[in-house]
Amino acid sequence: MKKLSIFLVSCFCSAAFSSQIRVAPIVVTASKSTQSLKSVTSNIDIITSQQIRERGFFTLPQVLSAVSGIQVLQNGGLGKSSSVKVRGFDSKAVLVLIDGVRYNDPTSVSGANFSNILIDDIDRIEILKGAQSGVWGADASAGVINIITKRAYKDSTSVSIFGEYGSFNTKKYGLNSAFKRGGFDFSFDVVRLDSDGFSAKVPSGAKVDDFEDDGYENTTSNIKLGYDITDKDRVEGFFNYTDAVNEYDGYDKDAVAAANDALSKANIKEKLYGLKYKHIFTNADLKIYANRSKFSREYVSSYSTNFDGSVDETGINSKIDYTSDGFVSFGVDYKRFEHENKIDKSYKNEGIFLTNSNEFDGLIDGAGVLTESLRYDKFDAFENKVTYKIGIKHIHKKIDGLWSSFNYATAYNVPTLYQLHDLYVGNEELNPQKTKGWDVTVNYKGVAITYFDNSVEDIIDYDFTTSKYANIAGESTLKGVELSYEGAMEDLAIIYSFNYTYLQAKDKDDKRLPRRAKNSANFTLDYYGVDDAHIGILAHFLGKREKSSFAVDQREYPSFTVVDLSADYKIDPKFSLYAKIDNLLDKRYQQISGYATSKRAFYLGFRYEAR
Repeated sequence: MKKLSIFLVSCFCSAAFSSQIRVAPIVVTASKSTQSLKSVTSNIDIITSQQIRERGFFTLPQVLSAVSGIQVLQNGGLGKSSSVKVRGFDSKAVLVLIDGVRYNDPTSVSGANFSNILIDDIDRIEILKGAQSGVWGADASAGVINIITKRAYKDSTSVSIFGEYGSFNTKKYGLNSAFKRGGFDFSFDVVRLDSDGFSAKVPSGAKVDDFEDDGYENTTSNIKLGYDITDKDRVEGFFNYTDAVNEYDGYDKDAVAAANDALSKANIKEKLYGLKYKHIFTNADLKIYANRSKFSREYVSSYSTNFDGSVDETGINSKIDYTSDGFVSFGVDYKRFEHENKIDKSYKNEGIFLTNSNEFDGLIDGAGVLTESLRYDKFDAFENKVTYKIGIKHIHKKIDGLWSSFNYATAYNVPTLYQLHDLYVGNEELNPQKTKGWDVTVNYKGVAITYFDNSVEDIIDYDFTTSKYANIAGESTLKGVELSYEGAMEDLAIIYSFNYTYLQAKDKDDKRLPRRAKNSANFTLDYYGVDDAHIGILAHFLGKREKSSFAVDQREYPSFTVVDLSADYKIDPKFSLYAKIDNLLDKRYQQISGYATSKRAFYLGFRYEAR
């Protein structure tokens, strides 16, 4: 039952704020500084490494698809292009960070390449929903996903070796290691994923096995170094490198020829660098940092194109605890975005932000939190922006376990250099798209319900009339309800959770936006009744979606439910086995017209850990 007790803590951390009833973990995404979870007013989900491991996930899209308010659509199997829609927003409206370094690709019109993020070295993921430009600036209209990798926190040495084999000749193996002695700490992780895959495209009514396979290879390594110069001064370095090859099916008017495309592939290299110095004062801290993100995508096909770009960022952040229950966080940052190759353009962004947070008693028979954020961004390529956020949370004292929150914020997305300057589809008159949004949450002992409402103006999209990118006139609305519950039957050694999202996403003409399901839900059940073992079930439901305007078949995508089964067994304190069956019921379905999904697939692996 010890494993059940440990998992209960991590399980309840994943629900927005439900963990404040049991534990008070520290988060960093809401204000760019460390703060207790109970002092955060925004909707936040925390996913732990244990949850990721026990579900047997391969990549970040698989993890995110189980979170309320998030819908994931993928153009085929492992490594294929993924669209992660948070509360109905496109992927480009989500700011993705790895250890605080921007992962959004400045050469892409879709934001971050979610499919390339392997997850074996992740300590936790903080998912902050709602407009966050008041702290983070551009491209955080839907929220922020901050991926925090593992490191050593106390004097120790640990090594973990793992290997896995499964369907489609899929192999995954790697090493996680961490070391800390005195003031020095070091961690190194490397993961290799190699799969023959299956055909990315499949004509309607055909069998995916009748077409050539589209494979995927990914080698990701991660290095962290830290040194405590004194008990108040620390310096850290970070490097993350991904080298991937993704085979895909390109365009052909003949669907069979497209599905048998054996030429098209992308060679992808991504490098993230981070350097940070931190000084701790009596009631404050100061951080100085420099980050660099470098992206390279080389496409090998009948139409071969290279995309190379980078983001350089430097900044200073500080947090001052001016009372025992109040703090102010502020900072300045400078970013330079560059798109090389034929575009050969760049732009600069200078920003300054301020966040104030106070906890207080006596508000309507309870305790409260009030947070205000304000940010100013200056650009040399388009109009400057002022964004803000205000949030309030009430923790009721007379009704144990009841709390509620309200947030209102503004945000924006800037056009990419490709959208601005491409010779054929670019439009140098583009302006940032603007977002206003609010949400209200009520949570009672793990039962949470959230209503959210966002309006988006001047959406940046491809205009088929002009054959260029344009700001689409009018206002789109993205609103809905998220419902979640997590509980346990300790006598039966069972933990279970459920979340449901109702989404109403409409354009200026009150028409449903494509590829967004009105209804989506997830159910998980974990059983720990056998010593040193765990069995888990995950059921994922995605409702009907409108097809895009250029789809040949204008009917809706049908709804589907996919069930996955996972299990693990610890043979001794160091060695464990695990297994997973994806698509247990062998469901045949499509997320996007013409693109295949996995049939029933089996995976078996081992893990050896020495400490």
